[in-house]
Amino acid sequence: MPQTAKTGEIFESIGADRLGVILWLGFVAVSVTIHHEAITSLTFWDPDNAMRLAQVRDLSAGQGWFDTVQHRVNPAGGGGLMHWSRFIDAQIVGLIRLLSLFLEPETAERWTLALYPPLLVLPLLLVFARILRILGDQSLVLVGLGIAATTISFLHFFAPLNIDHHNWQLLLAVILLWLAIKPAHFSVGLLAALVASAYVEISLEGLPILAFFWALFAFDWLRDQDKAVRLAGFSAGLIAFPAFWLLVFRGPAYVSTLYCDSFSLPYLAPVALGGMLFTAFLAGPSRWAASRACRLGVIVVVGTAGAVSFILIAPSCLDGPFAGMEPLVRTYWYDPIFEGRPVWRQDASMAALYVPPTIVGLAAAAWTCWRTHNSAEGENWARLGILICFSTVLAMLVIRTTAIAHAFMVPAFAALAIALWRWSRSRSQPLARIGGALLFMMAIPIVDTAIGMRLAALHAQAQSSVRDDQDPCDLSRMTSAFAEQPPALVFSSMHIGPALLVDTPHSVVATGHHRSHAAIDRIISAFLSPPAAAHSIVAADGARYLAFCRKEIGRLAADSPRGLAAHLLEGRRIDWLQPEPGLSYGAFRVYRIVQPNGKVAASTQNSQSR
Repeated sequence: MPQTAKTGEIFESIGADRLGVILWLGFVAVSVTIHHEAITSLTFWDPDNAMRLAQVRDLSAGQGWFDTVQHRVNPAGGGGLMHWSRFIDAQIVGLIRLLSLFLEPETAERWTLALYPPLLVLPLLLVFARILRILGDQSLVLVGLGIAATTISFLHFFAPLNIDHHNWQLLLAVILLWLAIKPAHFSVGLLAALVASAYVEISLEGLPILAFFWALFAFDWLRDQDKAVRLAGFSAGLIAFPAFWLLVFRGPAYVSTLYCDSFSLPYLAPVALGGMLFTAFLAGPSRWAASRACRLGVIVVVGTAGAVSFILIAPSCLDGPFAGMEPLVRTYWYDPIFEGRPVWRQDASMAALYVPPTIVGLAAAAWTCWRTHNSAEGENWARLGILICFSTVLAMLVIRTTAIAHAFMVPAFAALAIALWRWSRSRSQPLARIGGALLFMMAIPIVDTAIGMRLAALHAQAQSSVRDDQDPCDLSRMTSAFAEQPPALVFSSMHIGPALLVDTPHSVVATGHHRSHAAIDRIISAFLSPPAAAHSIVAADGARYLAFCRKEIGRLAADSPRGLAAHLLEGRRIDWLQPEPGLSYGAFRVYRIVQPNGKVAASTQNSQSR
């Protein structure tokens, strides 16, 4: 770490925003290089990214703006209803059409998928630059931007082909952090409401974020009556902005219908009611809020009114967004999705990726808050510390949100790294300088993540056993022959469903998305049932093919040794399934569904992508 004067000279010659642009260009170059094979083969690391592309293609092909049904999913049941927003789809479609002015459509799509996620890193770094400017000096901005541009625990959401909504969630959370530490003005609160309501429209996971920032602004007002302007702006914005986003990207149905799994009437009404109550009170005479007890009473009334309205409007949503899920679906599909589960439900190797940076980040935040509590920046560091604590608790409950916690920790990581480097440089003993340098490295989150990844690799090696059903299933390389067949309905394992929609003209019975839980239940039941019983389940959908990846049905086979999955993995003969070795490849297997007498089953498939 250079001395302060030299750091200042470097920073002055570059500037925060220009440095952010340089780091962003570096991120784009590195990420595209690392993922160039995946870009070339269109290999998605997560089924949701493939499903997003299927949704984008349907929209480009003329499907209605408010029609988010996947018509090639469960066609016999009317299609697969998705709960996703058009907020993301619109940007991707727009970029594809822009690039199509200069490139062939297929090439334009591929470049969009490669560049769209990394493009979002530029506004992310520019917002970080503004946060770091508020919290500290030039050294903090310089080091903090370097840390932000290398922290893979949240930057992986911005990798090429990662076109799902998690990158936007993180970007909006960081923007809210910036607005929370800016001086309290009505316009700042109004802009925060616009951002927070966009967050919840994209995903219901943003509701705790919206609620907490609202509580933070209310707490500011409770402590200091002069901070009422930001709360007033935020509350006024929440009267209209959430409904605005819903009407634009989801349609009138979401303003008037109960959906427990996405932001709709059950959540819209309490938020708007709370906004109106706060706005009405704050617009009144200042003497109404003269006492802290009165302000606390208003906060309690608003909170109670919101909770009561939610209970009255949608008591069924009290059990959560996944209450109606069948037991088999919960056991074999929902519970194994570890990224949405608490940290204590994670495999040790997975937890090792997230826990080391989190522990160091919490320590860095605590130390920085203690060190700055009497400084001019102390209040903002304290606010940041509160937000870090909240986001860490949220990450404990849903480990995927650890990305937000680590993003909030960036300034604390930077402050600790600077202090440790300066301390190590001030030591006269070589061992002390080396020890200080090692401690400095621990303040860099990518180093902590690397340590966690190494621990995870050692854990995986200790427990690994080579089995055929553990082979990876790279459908982008395995479905070329299958894609040449006439369009048909495929009874497939859930996780490969989105890739089949993207890579082939076929339809599928279900994908791993919870609104299709009834169809998912049929798939799981069929693979668990003995072949004779499974035949009646499969035949009811009228599928022409049965397809699966060996790894995906391994647990089903283990839990039901006499079931269809076990028969398939062991290669046993099933009289109503005809192997198709020419359409299969590696761990991906395709069977043609026939009647027990050998005749090919009729397919009810007649729906194509709209």
